[in-house]
Amino acid sequence: MNQKNINIVLFVLLGIMAIVLFLNSNKIPASSNAGAAADVKLKIAYVDLDSIQANYLYYREKMTEFDKKKEDADRQLNTAFQRIEEERKAFAKRGQAITQSEYENFQRSYQTKMQNLEDQKRNMENAISTDGVKMLEELKGKIDAFLVEYNKDKKYSYIFSTSSSMNVLFYKDSSNNITNEVVAGLNKTYNKSEVKK
Repeated sequence: MNQKNINIVLFVLLGIMAIVLFLNSNKIPASSNAGAAADVKLKIAYVDLDSIQANYLYYREKMTEFDKKKEDADRQLNTAFQRIEEERKAFAKRGQAITQSEYENFQRSYQTKMQNLEDQKRNMENAISTDGVKMLEELKGKIDAFLVEYNKDKKYSYIFSTSSSMNVLFYKDSSNNITNEVVAGLNKTYNKSEVKK
């Protein structure tokens, strides 16, 4: 799973969460005083996911680890492929000395090794993809947990997410942008958890 796909999955997860929250949670408490309900104001803020990706230390560290896993997997696969290709070239150098039986045996062995390599590649891609999804779920969990604590004092009715690639808001007043506070709080929380280790 490449960086772009991870970003898209993250944005989709957070966007869906915001939309579901918006559509299902807007319950103004019933009041015997009809005028009291009219006085209730929705307090809305938003978080820019691009800034979280760029500035949240946990996310950057996890992406570095994730990229390293992908590079290691690519290196392993390339090494295995080169080894198989070197065997094929060495075999081909024998030229006319190769018997029909040797050729057929080599072809079977070569095809088996290439199929095993394809299977290994598919397994590695699946494992990396699974790791990417887990990482995004952890990130979403950390953001959710932080926003619950953060919002105890702020009392926002809704906190939406926005990004350059998936914008769930048609208009946003920058005075409602709480991204810097959220990133600072996430990093502070992450640094505290790192110190405890």
